[in-house]
Amino acid sequence: MKKLFWFCTVILLLTQPVSAHDMWVQESGEGFFDIVLGHVGRCDPYEPERLKEIVGYTENGWPVRLDIDREKQGCRFIPDEAFCAIGALLDNRYWLKTTDDWRNQREHEDFKILEEGRSYKFTKHVVRWCDLLAKPLGQRFEIVPLQDPTRLKQGDRLPVRIFFEGKPVIGARVAKTSNMEQTHFLEPVQAEVPFIVTIGPPGLQLINAKLAVPIKKGHVTWFAASLTFHTNQTTSK
Repeated sequence: MKKLFWFCTVILLLTQPVSAHDMWVQESGEGFFDIVLGHVGRCDPYEPERLKEIVGYTENGWPVRLDIDREKQGCRFIPDEAFCAIGALLDNRYWLKTTDDWRNQREHEDFKILEEGRSYKFTKHVVRWCDLLAKPLGQRFEIVPLQDPTRLKQGDRLPVRIFFEGKPVIGARVAKTSNMEQTHFLEPVQAEVPFIVTIGPPGLQLINAKLAVPIKKGHVTWFAASLTFHTNQTTSK
């Protein structure tokens, strides 16, 4: 974890990214998993208190809250059971969508605020496929794969559904591919039918979804969800 976030610190100082960040669960060796915030090839330190929960899901769908190892620049954990999936929730705090990109402070007067509100990030990682994963696990905003994604190959098509508060949601935007390098090419969900995602190159796959829920004029709550899993096959037959 320390090596991972030292690397992230260097990258952060060099690039100062202002775009949206992904969140995912990453195996880090010796039984540990990290909760990572960033992009492929680049991750950022974050205040550990922002991570609100980590939950493991058993084969019977039972949620088990896990202990969080809060370090200076992020969080990690050790799953103490053979879970089918692991989920996490990050409080992404308050943001301003302005005419001068995204801001989290009102330090300047030379931009116009278009929207503002709280932001939350959910992630779910498939450790091993269990049939219960084809249904919602209870995250407030959630991507649900309708078949075992770990058996798919690059170029295969994975049907998913997007749920908000346990119900299918129209209006969310979802990534067209699980390629880690193309996580922000999003298309809107326009009907209550499965959304098709194209599997990326072998290795860690990440599917993104975004949802903005209006609160009042100029105020929204932003939700982001990610689904991650590993694939090993190269190409589709």
